[in-house]
Amino acid sequence: MYDNIIKRLDNKVNKRESGIKIINHYVDGAYLEILSELDKNFKVDIFKENGDLEYSSELKSNMWCKTNKKYFEKYTCKVTDLETGELIFDETYNPKGKTVMISFDSKSLGDNIAWFPYVEEFRKKWDCDIICSTFWNSLFEDQYPHIKFVNPGFVHNSVYAGYRIGLFFKDGIIDKEKHRNDPTQVSLLQMCSDILGLDYVEVKPRLRVSNVEKKKRVGIGFHSTSQAKYWNNEIGWQEVVDFLISNGYEVVSISKECDGYMGNFYPSGVIQLGEQKIEELIDNINSCEFFIGLSSGLSWLAWASRIPVVLISGFTSEDLEPKDGVIRVMNSSVCNGCWSRHKFDPGDWNWCPEHKGTTRQFECSKSITSEMVINSIINEGLIKKRV
Repeated sequence: MYDNIIKRLDNKVNKRESGIKIINHYVDGAYLEILSELDKNFKVDIFKENGDLEYSSELKSNMWCKTNKKYFEKYTCKVTDLETGELIFDETYNPKGKTVMISFDSKSLGDNIAWFPYVEEFRKKWDCDIICSTFWNSLFEDQYPHIKFVNPGFVHNSVYAGYRIGLFFKDGIIDKEKHRNDPTQVSLLQMCSDILGLDYVEVKPRLRVSNVEKKKRVGIGFHSTSQAKYWNNEIGWQEVVDFLISNGYEVVSISKECDGYMGNFYPSGVIQLGEQKIEELIDNINSCEFFIGLSSGLSWLAWASRIPVVLISGFTSEDLEPKDGVIRVMNSSVCNGCWSRHKFDPGDWNWCPEHKGTTRQFECSKSITSEMVINSIINEGLIKKRV
């Protein structure tokens, strides 16, 4: 998609000087092309906002150059005519009033929820027109009328800047040309704010208002996309569900997966809601007093819905998930946080990079007890244990 945008940007002219046309944009990096029928030599310098030189090269007429970095930098691009020594082009990045395209590379619900607030923050900071492609447009478009939503793969003929949001690897390691900071060491939210050059502050997206009646109900997100993300304590869920039911709560599963999915069976007493439209998911989550889930999209949806979240996870560190409204339950005394040390293999359902096939497999979540979860619920005042 971005290659097509670049190839079709030849109508974007920033400056003409004595028969010279300079094409400059910021789609997947700072791009500069010099067109002229004259046989001339030029010096191109691209500076970062702090004055450090990012890129320098000598070009002839009808040549182009581009920075390797794809994430945001407030660049200043300069072109000097080497014959005359004249500075013929001097432009600093400023998208105000211009069109910027931001595209999400992930279909994951949690990724899209985590990243989207920073698209709006970028728009407000720069007062620019945003075209955004996500895999969950329907979740956001009514709440963000100032953003133009398009489907993934959409090609725009002419944009001033363009950024891709995702988790990018190169030769098996984090692609440092696409990430300002290692995204496995920071919150999923910061992954996006880093790429867009924003100061990181936790921001929740705006979701549609749900006017459902609040019930004495607790929602759970039982299933996930890898066994490493599950709560692998065999009796954990059942004991927590029994505790909730004994205190008069209805417990509903918000997960769409059927009972027994990938060998994971629901605890008895849970009401299974089955697969739902996203609007129904939001309503059912909002009908709950709080939500108990894993490091997965449903926990992100509950967080974005302003519902207290009890998050049970061991394969991620506590700094990778949001803080506001989230009660994190983990056991730091055993192996944990492998997500930040190893490249995740989505093709291996039983991915456990350090202990697979041993008695320690999934010990990060096996060692989280029901008592730890129940105590967290009580200590945070979500319910009062019935005497």
